[in-house]
Formats: sequence, structure tokens, C-alpha cells
Amino acid sequence: MKYNAKILLFGEHTVIKGSQALAMPITKHFGSWQYALDSMEKQTLQQKLPLLVQYLNEQSLDRVLDLASFSKDLQAGLYFKSNIPTGYGMGSSGALCAGIVDRYQLELPTTYPKLKQLFGLMESFFHGTSSGMDPLVCYLNYPILFSSNGDVDQVSLEKLGASKQGSDPAIFLLDTHIQRETAPYVNGFLERCEDPVYNEQCKEELVPLVDKAIQSAINGNWEQLYQSWEVISHLQYDLFDFMIPDNFKPIWKEGLEGSDFKLKICGAGGGGFLLGICDDFERVENLVPHPLVKIL
Repeated sequence: MKYNAKILLFGEHTVIKGSQALAMPITKHFGSWQYALDSMEKQTLQQKLPLLVQYLNEQSLDRVLDLASFSKDLQAGLYFKSNIPTGYGMGSSGALCAGIVDRYQLELPTTYPKLKQLFGLMESFFHGTSSGMDPLVCYLNYPILFSSNGDVDQVSLEKLGASKQGSDPAIFLLDTHIQRETAPYVNGFLERCEDPVYNEQCKEELVPLVDKAIQSAINGNWEQLYQSWEVISHLQYDLFDFMIPDNFKPIWKEGLEGSDFKLKICGAGGGGFLLGICDDFERVENLVPHPLVKIL
């Protein structure tokens, strides 16, 4: 069984200010359960898993997870093999939590918000705090819409594929090859929001655009999505400049000034992936001096 990575398509940072968020699984990167061949390999590959079991027991999660079997399997050499890059916001720990729940569940919550809460408690072992969004997307393996009122819904992006316009339209990932942590960029955003003008611009301009882009993606309106993406790209270049790696600002600006592609932050920013949209993917591949991966 494979547990796919995920990306946040929309809602980066603005979800803190009341926007919706839309996340989706990525099949290129995933993790799966494997067994180590010998004790030395086991010790290297298991890393923090024994400590994770201890943490889960301390949180009284033995009521919902068969932690005794999990611990026994670890002693037998079980580990989580993954090609999900860490420090990219792609859900490397989320996929692991999804794999644990899928393999060792006893009695799970029956609603998505409660399941998200369980995943948040589990993933807090890795990050100190967690919303539970990443592991929920990895577990359900489906695009998920997170609303500002706490609702969690599965959605489809199939209509978007049918409505694409252009010779080779696509949403793609651009790899910065920069690992980063989420917290510094969240904290940097919150600090800037202490400025009333900055805060107002985020709430009154960026949040509605993000919500509009999400609905355009779900409703399958490619033209409207592209238009919203372009304005978001402009606003992020101004408001989120500290989240854009310096050596990628020229490419971002090139996209803004031309008509071939538009870029936006993917997740926390600061590195990892950038997200792009274009009407001719092959042309953009030849324009941008970095490998691109089409995801939609």
C-alpha cells in the first residue's frame, strides 16, 4: 500500500486570515511499509519510530490504534520507506501518520474534522503543533477542501481538466531544491500582519482571490482560475516577497511581465516547490531553466 504525498494548491498563509484551503495528493512521491534486512539496517531506517510509539501511548491513542502490534512490528524490522522530500511541505510526516492509521486502526473518528484532529495530535510529535491537514489528505488520497468554519470536504478537480484552454494547459511544480521549515515563514507572515495596512490587504484582497480561485478549480473554470492566479501572483510578489527565494524572483517576475506562465507560493514558501500555471506546458518547459513537473 502506497501513501502519497500532498501539496497545498491554495490557502498558503491566507487560511490564517479566513480563506479556504485546497490540498491534493501527489502520486510521484509516496511512502510504504517495508522490513529491514538486518538489525543494523533496522536501527538506521527506523529513526524516530520507536519514540513515536512511545509518544502515541502517552497521548492515550492505544484506544484508536493497535500500538502493541505496531511496536511488535518495529521489533521485527518494520520501517517506512519514503521518497517524499523533507522540508518541502509535501507531507512526509503526514504520509507516515496516514500509513500508521491505515495499518493499525482500531476505532477511528467517524467525521473528517474529528479524524483531522486525531491526525493533528499524531503529527504534533514531529512539528510541535499540527493542523492535521497533511495526513488527512495523505490518508484519504483525494483533493480536500478546508473551509474557514472548520468544515472538511472531499472535492473533485475532474471538471478542471475538461475545461482547460490552450495547446497544452497545465498546473505544474517548479523545484527550488531548497529545504525549509514552515514556522519561520508563518511567524514572518504574522509579524507583518501586525501592520494594519498589510493585514487589510491580505484580508480584503488576497483572501477573496484565493477563495475565488478555489471555487474556479472545483467548478472547472480554467479561464477564471488563470485570471485569479495571475492576480494572486502579483500580490504574492509584493506581500510575500520574503517567502520567494532570491534566485527565483527573476523567473517569477518574468512570468508576471509575460503571458506564458504565472507562479505562486506552494505551502509555506521559502523554498520547496513553486506552483505554476500555463496554457502551453511544452513552451514553458523550454523557457524556464529548471525542471518542471505537471500535476494537473
